[in-house]
Amino acid sequence: MSAVTSVAATIYAASVPQPGRPNEDALFVGRQAGAPLAAVFDGQGNAEGAAKKAARQLERLYTESGGRVDWTRTAKLLDSHLLGVNKSTMVAASLLEDVISLCAVGDSRAYLVRDGQANILTESASKQKLGSGAIQPLIKEFGVQGRDIILLMTDGAWTHFSLYQLAQTVMKNLLNLPELSNSILKQASKSGICDDMTVAAFVIRIPK
Repeated sequence: MSAVTSVAATIYAASVPQPGRPNEDALFVGRQAGAPLAAVFDGQGNAEGAAKKAARQLERLYTESGGRVDWTRTAKLLDSHLLGVNKSTMVAASLLEDVISLCAVGDSRAYLVRDGQANILTESASKQKLGSGAIQPLIKEFGVQGRDIILLMTDGAWTHFSLYQLAQTVMKNLLNLPELSNSILKQASKSGICDDMTVAAFVIRIPK
């Protein structure tokens, strides 16, 4: 088996609502063999339904495509799907062979943690949201390495971290990766939960 076809990923995700209010975030995790995908959404304002509606539509598109989504087309379809309702951000990642494809609309973020360092992957994403009718999604691709971790985070979560703090939180959980997303949320909530917080962690594995 070649190195390309042996690349795999495990996805861990968690979400915490703002106390006393409905969760306006949503997430979707697709686990089709050979094409895993994760996405987090943050509804605008009192918009619990918008994020969940976008997540359900992404699930449908993912299933129909056999897991191989075209992010340019998918983002436009999600944008149209939310027209006339509240808006939502989205940041998503999919793995095909040894390449991660990212798609970002709005201020939810993707990070790459590699060799103990964290970097923002979606800093230049537009401020537009799904449902605006004229989005310009940020789409990016890059080759993965073993032990890469891609984090997808709504702004309720990422605003609590510097790059150094985020990398340190990841490194402290390397021996307990199933708890990584929950640990990030626990760390973020230490200063109080002022917004819904959602994290999906894409953990890359290249078996020897």
